[in-house]
Amino acid sequence: MCKKIIEWTTHNSSALQNLGLALLRISLGIMFLIFGYKKLISGSDNLTQIGSAISYFGITRGYLLWGYAAALTELCGGISYILGLYTRLMSLPIISLLIVALKFHLQKDDAFTTWAFPAICLSIAVSFLIAGSGIYSADHLIHKGSHHDV
Repeated sequence: MCKKIIEWTTHNSSALQNLGLALLRISLGIMFLIFGYKKLISGSDNLTQIGSAISYFGITRGYLLWGYAAALTELCGGISYILGLYTRLMSLPIISLLIVALKFHLQKDDAFTTWAFPAICLSIAVSFLIAGSGIYSADHLIHKGSHHDV
């Protein structure tokens, strides 16, 4: 029994790697979808406060617009990640959003437990930018016959 467990945990399977990638992508997508939706329905005062995080990059206007941009990035990014549709492309605005969130928390000198979440999400989003969405995705279905990696 122990030998079988060791064999299973040490073997290399591309099917399991792609399944793990899909589960991670879908899980992160669900989180972004929920966060984005909650932001969109939170009202203009909250969206303005969210958008004000861009001030750490020298932008001092349009906080409500930036708040909507953040909420829509999370909502659309969540849908994109869940479906595995244009995952690499959608990773770019998600990465930008997470850099703003991370800088916001670091500038406020927030505790590690506060800024660790956007940092982890950032590293995962960068990983999806590099790796793509895997074979269990809409991207793979769309580009199945083409000769380039998805």
